[in-house]
Amino acid sequence: MIDLLRRRTLLWLVAMSLLAVACSGPAVAPTLDGRVFLSTSVTQDGADRPLVPGTRIRLGFGDGGLTASAGCNTMGGTVRLDGGVLVLDGGAMTEMGCDEPRHAQDSWLFEILAGRPTVRLAGNELEIQSGGTVIRLLDREIAEPDLEPTGTLWTVDSIIAGDAVSSVPAGVTATIRLLPGGDLALDTGCNTGSGRFAIDGATIRFTDIGLTKRACDGPAGAMEGAVLAVVGADAVTWSIDAHNLTLGAGPAGLILRGG
Repeated sequence: MIDLLRRRTLLWLVAMSLLAVACSGPAVAPTLDGRVFLSTSVTQDGADRPLVPGTRIRLGFGDGGLTASAGCNTMGGTVRLDGGVLVLDGGAMTEMGCDEPRHAQDSWLFEILAGRPTVRLAGNELEIQSGGTVIRLLDREIAEPDLEPTGTLWTVDSIIAGDAVSSVPAGVTATIRLLPGGDLALDTGCNTGSGRFAIDGATIRFTDIGLTKRACDGPAGAMEGAVLAVVGADAVTWSIDAHNLTLGAGPAGLILRGG
């Protein structure tokens, strides 16, 4: 009687386990869509293949497309997976002037991505393999988590004017620090000052800005004009991607790097 009861109990537990699996539905394969990955290592025939110092491979997937960079130019096209093979259609690359090592690295990565490499995604880790070359990458949100907007010193890295993005004037540094509690510390590249800020969703509003009265011309004046075109606007959009803060005010904008 005891053995019969044990067998019935075991059968009931097995049945409940099978029912739980059935009710959970089919396993959903991880997807690349909407994700960005950063390289953690590159090997060639099992040996390390160092990238150009200061560069990192970045792959972004979304809306059926792939964007990639390896330190200078941006490349991409429409993309699909065919049985574990990455198929890049209509691939193209920008033509920025790069030094020879970065130019060669851009071309190398483009050839790999256009050459139908195999792809393996395991959670937050992505592996791209083409012949003896293996590129391992990690989800950007794990490799480089977004910085907090407050408490970070943000240094202007690029200036946005309409569809154009330009580097900051040589020898000029402008910074913004959003302090806990809503205080603002500002260096326009010429004058310094303070103010207040308030964040509401994807919008930030700067108020009560006061600056020193130093006369600015040349590169310093150009930088100050770009900064004030943003922080002096009625409402500014903001977004953070890893270490980069983008502020937008209509056609004007700033890209700042935290550190």
